[in-house]
Amino acid sequence: LHAWLVQRAYPHAELSLSCPRLRPIAGNGSLGPRGVGERQLLQVMCAYRLLLPQAGITISSRERAGFRDNIIGIAATKISAGVDVGIGGHSGEDKGDEQFEISDGRSVDEVYQAICDHGLQPVMADYLYV
Repeated sequence: LHAWLVQRAYPHAELSLSCPRLRPIAGNGSLGPRGVGERQLLQVMCAYRLLLPQAGITISSRERAGFRDNIIGIAATKISAGVDVGIGGHSGEDKGDEQFEISDGRSVDEVYQAICDHGLQPVMADYLYV
């Protein structure tokens, strides 16, 4: 609701949403997703798409590859690939413990090809950080 109100008040503002489900923490498998299955996640993402048609929706690598491949044709506009979830993993330093488990460990090239296979055109970057 808040994002919808922001979009109404500022129609040219770019809004983005992400819907990551909780995944087991390294060393503690008991803290997994509870009660939010793929069906419910799909419903939430479709509701976001209907309520906020201009918003970007990111699908996390925490979700399995098959779900991610199909949701990009329905609701998601951004998809991650080649993710490193270790602390410091993107800085080039030795990485620490992983923050969460990923389900889709495909490379950037593999995700790029999966998007093409769905008849969509991948865009690697459509903005610059200023």
